[in-house]
Amino acid sequence: MKKITLLILLCYSYIAYSQKLLHYDEIKLDNAADYKTADSFALTAANYLLSSPLKKDTAQRLLASHFLIKWMAGTPDYSFSPDAALQSGQDGLIEIYLACLTKYCLENKNYAKNKKAVKLNSIRLLLTYCGNPDNNIKMSTRLRKLEEANEKGELEKALQDL
Repeated sequence: MKKITLLILLCYSYIAYSQKLLHYDEIKLDNAADYKTADSFALTAANYLLSSPLKKDTAQRLLASHFLIKWMAGTPDYSFSPDAALQSGQDGLIEIYLACLTKYCLENKNYAKNKKAVKLNSIRLLLTYCGNPDNNIKMSTRLRKLEEANEKGELEKALQDL
């Protein structure tokens, strides 16, 4: 029984370690087929960024962020329109928002062309990330207002007012 438990623990550790050390800079993005193949890597990068505090593991976050930006700029299957109104001045927060956009689109392909749904749900993901104290986010006044609107069920209206 101990051998099975140890084997499971080793496999889990290997998987977790491998995901953390993904070499995003080696993923080929030369044509449409490459971008389609890289969808899963983009989702992995987005999930990684959204599952770790903003200032933790800086080198890996930087690789994941750079890959995600390159993928978003070149993918022919999705169109991203980051909302300039959400810029807060906190370093790294725009990368989190880009991760939210990517995650929502890749996990909700039927709604990925609906700009309103993408924006609304991506901001919800962003607010969830920002609301976690472990993520080291100082929320701007604008984000606090959006968080309050979201809690009241009025996020859609608050976004129209921006």
